[in-house]
Amino acid sequence: MLRPKCYVESPLGFEPARQAELEKILDQLRPVVEPINPFFIANEEFILKIMKASGEERQRLWCSMAVRLYKVIRDEADMGFAFLNGDPPDFGVGCELGYGFALHDIGYKKFPIIAYRQDYRRSGETDNNLNSMALPPYLKTGGCFIDSFEAIQPAVKRIAAVLAAK
Repeated sequence: MLRPKCYVESPLGFEPARQAELEKILDQLRPVVEPINPFFIANEEFILKIMKASGEERQRLWCSMAVRLYKVIRDEADMGFAFLNGDPPDFGVGCELGYGFALHDIGYKKFPIIAYRQDYRRSGETDNNLNSMALPPYLKTGGCFIDSFEAIQPAVKRIAAVLAAK
C-alpha cells in the first residue's frame, strides 16, 4: 500500500463559513495520507439536484448520496478521520463512524478511525468517555482519540505506518 486513503467524516462541508476549517484539517492529512473528501463527491454528484428537488424525489437523492458515500468507505477508504466537534455531534458523522466500525467488526476489512474532538461543549459524554457510541469505532479498530489540532498529523502518521506495513 503506497499511501492509505483516509475518509474524512465531518459536517464542515455543509457550512460554507467553515470551509477554511475543513481545508486546514485536509492540509494536516495530505502529507501523510490521501484524504477522501465526501463533500467533493456530494457536491459534484448530488447537492445541486437535491436542492432543486422536493418530496419523495429529494428523499431518494439524499438516500442515493448516502449509499454512494458508504460505498466509498467500503471500497476505497483504508481508514477514517472523524471530526466530532459540535453540540449535538453530527448525525451523519455518527453514521459514517458506525459503518466504518461495522466493516471492521465483521472482518470485511481493517478500518482504523481517528476521532478528533477539541470542543469543550458537552454532548452526552462524561469525564470518562467521549460518547459511549463513539468509543467502539476508534478503540476497537486500532484507531485513537485526539483532542488537539496539533495531534492530527502525528496520529494519522502512526496509523498510516501500521497500515502501510501490512
